[in-house]
Order: sequence, then structure tokens, then C-alpha cells
Amino acid sequence: MIPGRAQEIVQWILNAAGYDVDEGDGRHDLSAFNDRECVVILCSDERNRIEEFAWLKYRISSDSGPEECRKLLVTGAAGVDTGNCTVWNEEDLARQAAKATLSYVQGERPVLTFDAPVTRRVINTVAEEEETVDIPHLPVTISQEKAVKIAGIRGAAECRFIPYWVFELESTGEIVYKSHVISFDKKKVGTISAINGLPGDFTADIIDNTPVPASAQILTPKFSKTEAAEQLIAELIKELSKTVRVSQPQGDTICYEDREFRPERSDITVDLSLVYVPVWQIRGNRIVEVNAYTGDILEVPMDDGVEVL
Repeated sequence: MIPGRAQEIVQWILNAAGYDVDEGDGRHDLSAFNDRECVVILCSDERNRIEEFAWLKYRISSDSGPEECRKLLVTGAAGVDTGNCTVWNEEDLARQAAKATLSYVQGERPVLTFDAPVTRRVINTVAEEEETVDIPHLPVTISQEKAVKIAGIRGAAECRFIPYWVFELESTGEIVYKSHVISFDKKKVGTISAINGLPGDFTADIIDNTPVPASAQILTPKFSKTEAAEQLIAELIKELSKTVRVSQPQGDTICYEDREFRPERSDITVDLSLVYVPVWQIRGNRIVEVNAYTGDILEVPMDDGVEVL
């Protein structure tokens, strides 16, 4: 397939269907818009570009807030993981072009749909489906080949998903003691490892709920939701505890008294949800792990609980 010519045909089809089409940003070739949706398009047979495109998540701002874009992949490649893209091979492209042509001469607009497949498709000579599992996870933006290059070693690469607790913690209330007003109002958000309870150094604003291959290793949480909640609450109580020194005259003497105040456990709420961090583990003459979302090399081995950089 000649990508440039495929782009020209796709652009004509989308224009005929009423889409406004613009050039892409390098990671994709075209962007198409109408009053209902946004579609990003890649025309390529290159495995690296396809895998990166398949895992990336595109959003567009609208009056109602951010909306996820559809993804159209036009390719003749075989054996490539296509993620949640709508896929047109060369025969599909020819069929869509014929459909658009017929609609055009009849003075109508062709109707295009870009629904993602229910499960992850793998393009082979005969189309087949790979068993998948749904988990909330950070999107995989680093391909296997790119992770190997980042690691700087040769070896087998495996994608693993590490569990983390995403939390929202809130304390309310205050204590009035003599002339002192002690507030315990505090809100915190963050992540901690569901393997060992260590804090995670990343934000979980972009969560991908698409299926992942069942062949990927998904680690089971060892640090339970209850344990995580109790640890977070205990840390917040310690953080908010305050010591107040007050003076009190006793005859000709002024005595000082230190009083410690802490928030009540019942005034603290915590909300926890599980999210998985994708990590490429490359095994060669040594083991190197690469965050599949950020591309950073991990310093802490996965078996001891991954700390995301």
C-alpha cells in the first residue's frame, strides 16, 4: 500500500460524507470533523506507527467537555495489534470508495461508521480475535519496539500491568480551645501501590477502559483496599495533628501547657479505586522495566513493587 495515495482516497471519502479534513500531527495523518464526532486517521503498514496509534487516546474539546475521538486505521499489514481502531484494509478502502462514488453521483452523502470492535482485533490473512480482559489502566503509549530501544538491551519484552490505588481523601471539622481555632479541613488526591503501599509519583487523570490482551500479565493487588484506606487515614491524622501551647497564670507564676489536637476518625472520608500502570519488562543480560505510559525506566524492580517515576 502507498500511504500517500491511501490518504488521498480517505480524504475524498470523508469529504463526500460531510467531514472537514485537516492534516495530522505526525503521529496520525488526518483529522476529520463533523457536527457529531472527530475521527483521527492513520494510513500505514509500519508496525511501530500502527502500535503507537492503536494505544494512543485522542480527545477534542467541545462545549460539553472533552470528547474521545474515533480512530480509523488504513493498512495492509498482517499480524499487527490494532487496539480499538476501526480498520480498513485495501479491499475495505476500495469498497468505501465505491460506496462514496455511488452516493456522490446520486447526490447523496455516504454514511460512515467508526465503531471500535468489541474485542481487540489482530489483522492476519484470516481475521481473528484475541481473548481480552477489561481493566482500568493508563494508556499504553510506548510500543514494544520503542521500549526495547529505551531499555538499551536486547531481550524478550513482556507487557505487565501493575495495580495502584487512586485515592481522594478529605478531612473536615475544627476544634476551638480557649483563644485557638484549629481547623482540620484538608483534601488530598494521589496514588499508592497496591503491591506494597508506597506512594505513586504519577497522575491518573487519563484512564483507558479499553480491553487488554489476556496474554498480558496483570498483577494481583497484595495491599488491600482496607489496608490502603487505614494507612491513608493514619497518615492524614498524623499530618493534621497540632500541638498548641497555652499559658495560664497561677498566682505570680505563668504556667505553659502543651495540648495536642487531632481530627476525629469519623470526620475523614476516603474514596479508593483501582487503576493499573502498564510496564514493559525486557529480559536480556539483565532486567530493565520501562513505564509503557511515560517511557521512563523504572528504578525499583517490579517484584518488589513498582515505583513509577
